[in-house]
Amino acid sequence: MVIFENPKTLLLIPLAIAILFIIIRKDFVKLKGARWNFLEKAKVRRRLFVFSLRSIALAGLIAALANPMLLSQELSKGDPALTILVDESRSFDLFDRAAAEKIKTDLEGTIPVKLRSIASQNSSAIGDELLAAMLGNDNLLLVSDGRVTNGRSLGDVMILAASINSTINSLYLEPIKSDISVRVEGPRVTTVGIDNEFLVRIDQTAPPGTPPIGYDISVKLDGEEVIDESGEGPAGFRFTRKLEEGYHRIAAELSTSHVDDHFSENNAFLKTVKVEKKPKVLLVSGENTPLEQLFSPIYDLTSVPSMGGTALEGYSATVLNDIPASAVDTEKLAGFIDEGNGVVVFGGRSSYDKGEYKGKPIENLLPVTVGSGEEGEKKFVNVVLLIDISGSTGAGFGTGSASTVEEVEKALAIGIVNDLRPEDKVGVIAFNVEPHTVTELERLSANKNQLIGNVQRLRWTGSTLIGEGIAGARQMLRDVEGSKNIVLLSDGKSGSMGDDLVAARYAAEQGIKIYAVGVGEGTNSEHMQAIAEKGNGIYLEPTEAQKLKIIFGRSEAAPTDKLKLEKLNNNHFITRNVKLSAKLLGFNQAVPKPNADVLVATAENRPILTVWRFGLGRIAAITTDDGTGWAAELVNKQNSVLLTRAVNWAIGDLSRNKNFDVTARDAHLGQSFEIEVISDSMPHQNKLEFSKIGERSYFAEFKPEITGWYSFLDATAAANYQIELLNTGIDPELNTLIQTTGGQAFRPDQLNELLEKVKEDSKRLVTTQKSLAWIPIAIALMAFLLEIAIRKAFEARERLGTGKA
Repeated sequence: MVIFENPKTLLLIPLAIAILFIIIRKDFVKLKGARWNFLEKAKVRRRLFVFSLRSIALAGLIAALANPMLLSQELSKGDPALTILVDESRSFDLFDRAAAEKIKTDLEGTIPVKLRSIASQNSSAIGDELLAAMLGNDNLLLVSDGRVTNGRSLGDVMILAASINSTINSLYLEPIKSDISVRVEGPRVTTVGIDNEFLVRIDQTAPPGTPPIGYDISVKLDGEEVIDESGEGPAGFRFTRKLEEGYHRIAAELSTSHVDDHFSENNAFLKTVKVEKKPKVLLVSGENTPLEQLFSPIYDLTSVPSMGGTALEGYSATVLNDIPASAVDTEKLAGFIDEGNGVVVFGGRSSYDKGEYKGKPIENLLPVTVGSGEEGEKKFVNVVLLIDISGSTGAGFGTGSASTVEEVEKALAIGIVNDLRPEDKVGVIAFNVEPHTVTELERLSANKNQLIGNVQRLRWTGSTLIGEGIAGARQMLRDVEGSKNIVLLSDGKSGSMGDDLVAARYAAEQGIKIYAVGVGEGTNSEHMQAIAEKGNGIYLEPTEAQKLKIIFGRSEAAPTDKLKLEKLNNNHFITRNVKLSAKLLGFNQAVPKPNADVLVATAENRPILTVWRFGLGRIAAITTDDGTGWAAELVNKQNSVLLTRAVNWAIGDLSRNKNFDVTARDAHLGQSFEIEVISDSMPHQNKLEFSKIGERSYFAEFKPEITGWYSFLDATAAANYQIELLNTGIDPELNTLIQTTGGQAFRPDQLNELLEKVKEDSKRLVTTQKSLAWIPIAIALMAFLLEIAIRKAFEARERLGTGKA
């Protein structure tokens, strides 16, 4: 293939030829008489020859300056070599490290092999160690359980490895030793009177064919036994308790007669729970309301018929139930919010569009605009499908699935297209390290079949830079009218996480919403959620993609289901794991503001629960009533958790309004306790050095040396065994992660397969360049010499013609 090193230089050719034409056409010497009459006949032909040959010469010289080169590619076998990285951390003591040394010995006669230790004892910074070992265009064999306890995540490092062509394979080993461990999961902070569920999880690692380890499990809450069970193998035990104010201690202990339980220190686990007083909540309602019965057991509730004469100091949240604009003291409410407190506003027949909120100060505080909104937003829907085609999407979608992530992405994209209407505009951009326009933004009525065909032909390759894809989608949506939406289909494994969030924020500032759909078992869901949050959108699992039909106002629900409630965001504190099954009889007209989060809507995308942060405070708008007319099903036992969660979210930090408070977080050995104090003055305690981090906030750290209970001022915290022993066994995501780099897992007996993989991955496509500048130079020289010859011939004819005359 021939290319030009400086292709823009070629643009000088037409300019040079134009100048040459002007020069040759002009007569600089005027001739008269018989001689001129003779030469006149030959002038045109002579100038044509001169112009043509000089144009060729000029073009040749300029082409030579552009430096044409011949590119040739050939497949080189490269320099096959292997670096074996062996995990020396304690959690990997359950496996046979000697297998790595044996592989080194067996391969040394065929390819160069290096053995290198990574991690150590109670620290598994495997990502950092991999990063230090990678050189680019190399092969590594990871002999590890893949359990990272500190440093960079394996996902981030694998993406970088793929970008520099480092292939990371892994050695799959079965455990040769057994271990059983216990941990306790549950709330860290809760309130008086709440049912709190705790899960005691038993984990086990054992060699193949080993019978499950039998054990007795004892769990005590403040010294009182709440679980005394026997079992074998992995299991989970649950218990639920209401707790009084203060700190509570949970101690779980395993006992086993199994002689091969390798780590005995992870057979005990401690957990502290901080229980706060019921937060003070003010309920303003002009009529009797079922909300009073719902909230009284949970909060220190005060009910008043109006805001007039009621001081808001000391309350953590205020609930307005169907209060008209004329009865809302907005100035008092705004000051309450500025102090970091929360407000929840219920609708009804006297509020929102029915209570003259439109254009009033109360509307400025709310996350919704009152009214039915602009029809143009619904009529003109613009969607860019942003599809990740990087190398990581070539991995399997999940355990037991024969599909790749990319195949699922394409199926989801086509499903979204089929859910939209012919008048909607849809464009498609595929991306890896840069965006590639697959289909321009056009109405589906004009290009639906072509769009679907283009999506089906996509193939994965390269690394991932989600921010570049978002930038391409922003460009496509720049000048369109109507709603602007990006649907990001990706596993979230990006090499530019900071840039991704910046790009999402820029999109939001442009009025674009980003809906992120995480695809694949190894999805970096936290990063995808962060992108959606910065982009004023929502994060969805693949099974939730049909919610986009509701979000875009394209749902075709049956008449009986139009007022059925749908969760649009399952990752928010309010809606997470809430099972919602309610229909409404009515609602207030409202439209979400650009920076607000719509958590629950009707099947026709009428917002029902919308939230946002306003300064230091939090505001939730519930645009239906308290159950006395429209929303009876919403306040029943099954669905009412949504309402209490909304109030809890609005309350936020339970210790905010206290004069003095201490919070200490549990830690593992090797970590530090984090102690936060709210106080009017600098706190003091032996061995603690506090620093001021806010107006009344102080912070200190303390590193425990042994497991047990620790006290800090009024707080209690637990120190547990090293986090290295929290999860043992091979990380189930390791195989998916190495596939990002083109690697795979090998068993110790697959030595030949490993060798062939290393040799194949070491092959390199070598590109050679050969300059062809001599060719245009030779052409220019030939044209120059030919011009001289022709000019001599013309001059000879002129002399001959003059003599005859």
